[in-house]
Amino acid sequence: MRRRSRQQRPFSVKYVPIATDGGPDQVLTIENHTDVSVMPTLAFTPISVYGQELPNVVTQTVHGSHRGGPVLPANGMLRDILRFDGPGSRHVRGVNVELASVEELDHPAMEQETRSVMIDLDQKATDIPEEFWGIGLVNPNSFGVTVRVSLLEFEERERDFPRQVVDVVTLQDDVDLASVSNHVIWLPEDVRGQFHEVEHHLRAPTYA
Repeated sequence: MRRRSRQQRPFSVKYVPIATDGGPDQVLTIENHTDVSVMPTLAFTPISVYGQELPNVVTQTVHGSHRGGPVLPANGMLRDILRFDGPGSRHVRGVNVELASVEELDHPAMEQETRSVMIDLDQKATDIPEEFWGIGLVNPNSFGVTVRVSLLEFEERERDFPRQVVDVVTLQDDVDLASVSNHVIWLPEDVRGQFHEVEHHLRAPTYA
């Protein structure tokens, strides 16, 4: 007998509590396996290393996917960073994710992922906060996109706990990136050394 192939779910979720590549901890990635771009609103249930729910822990997200707003493009992905607060928050090692609501959007499928990097004065990528003078944005797609950019500060590593975000500064204005383009945003000197990471997410299109 031939076994039927299991039908792929429209969305899949991956959560990484502690990064192994030097990137941020507590990263959630949701992939869209459909041909429709959407704006999801997610609901979270934190889970301990033993698989137990932690009902007193509150989950927040850097990009606001728990409120809706970030775009999950057709056949693309949305990445967000979680923060946990409340009794038991240090014990979170997993998360159950539910799709609380979803809104379809007129947004093209991504040909390639957009990128954001910390850059130094020579416009070279850096991961050293003291050399973080600006933000480099890249849109390799054949169409314009709109992104929202945030600067992240992380706590110091404590034992083997995931590092949490302690401060997020989101740029006041969204950035419209033309097709196949690079864009640089220089930062005020007084923020140099304060932030450890730059992150961005897609927004509903405003670029004409």
